This record gives sequence, C-alpha cells and structure tokens, in this order.
Amino acid sequence: MKFRSCAAHSLSLLLVILLPACTSIQKVAVDEPERLRLYETKSEQLLGFSSWIMAGRLAVSNSKDGGSGTFSWEKNASDSQMNFHGALGRGAWRMVADVGGAELEFADGTIHRASSIDELARLQLGWEIPVDNLSWWVRGLVAPGQFRERMIDEGGNLSGFLQDGWTIEYGRYRTVDGVSLPVKLTAHQANWKVKLAIRNWKLLKDRDSNE
Repeated sequence: MKFRSCAAHSLSLLLVILLPACTSIQKVAVDEPERLRLYETKSEQLLGFSSWIMAGRLAVSNSKDGGSGTFSWEKNASDSQMNFHGALGRGAWRMVADVGGAELEFADGTIHRASSIDELARLQLGWEIPVDNLSWWVRGLVAPGQFRERMIDEGGNLSGFLQDGWTIEYGRYRTVDGVSLPVKLTAHQANWKVKLAIRNWKLLKDRDSNE
C-alpha cells in the first residue's frame, strides 16, 4: 500500500510540473489576430504587383468526365491569357480576355468569343468554374465578396475557406520575391473539382518586366 501511495504522490508531482510547461507552450502559439495581420500584410504585398505569371498542371473534373494537362496563366491589371495543352476537352487552347471581352482559340484554329472569360469557359469548355475568382484563389487570396470559414496558418497563409459555394483548400506554399504563394490548390463544388500543381511563379511590377 505504501508503494502505491508513493507512486500516486510521485505522479501527482509530475503532473504539477508538466502542466505549467504545457500551458507555456500553448501561449507562444500565434493567435488569430496576428495570423490575420500577417495575411493582410501578404495581401497588400501581392496587390503591389501589377501582373503575375504561373505555370504548372491543371486538372478539371465533374461527375461525367475530366482531364488534365500543362497550364500557364499570365494576368495583368487589364488583361489575361491562359494556355493549355493536354487531353482536357479539345486538347489545346489559348484564351485571352480584357475589358472588351474574351476570346478562345482551339488548336484547330476555331475561335469563339464572349463578353467575359467566365461565360466563354462555360459555353465552350463546359466549365462551371468562376475563373475570375480563381485568379484570386490561385494566389492564396480570398476573392472580393462574401466568404465563410476562412482558416489562416501561423505564417499568414490561407489553409482553406468557402466562397460562392466552392470549397478551396491549399497544400503547400513557396516563397517567391519575398511573398508566400501556393504551389498546390484544390477547389471543389458539388460534382466539380479543380486541382492545380504550380511549378513556376513570377511576380511582375509592370508589363515591361515580361521581356
């Protein structure tokens, strides 16, 4: 009985010693206001670049079919250009858009036009995907408008959120020009899923830097 009593007493002392240590570890974790501040700082940094270029692999699928291929996207303040090569839809295409509308050219030379890039993607590619919003999501930013359940990690990077019926989740980030940018992104809504694995990022201060 004495042995059990001593063991219990020793265990109690050990818990008394460990509990304050555990509490101190929890206190040094980055709190929510600090995470939000880091995210807002990062957002301001990204908005300071007038254009960006990314390249990698894109996969789009729904309940009926899907496909993937290499993908590049150049976005400037007033226009946008996407290039795709793969087995998705009609194989290869180039899409450009500006304030006047959007144009899609397939590998066979056929050209289609619409008033917006979202409308063109829906009509000609069959994508029910908010491409305008995706231009924000791909940079690790919430698009303008309402959102829910935003999660920010200790470094100020988005881990995930809900917006316009879509669930956006991030895998890894990489630092480019002093800014943390996503290299893996998944967005899904109902039967639709978009996956991006980004190999290269380039942030540009002005269009002349494209040369």
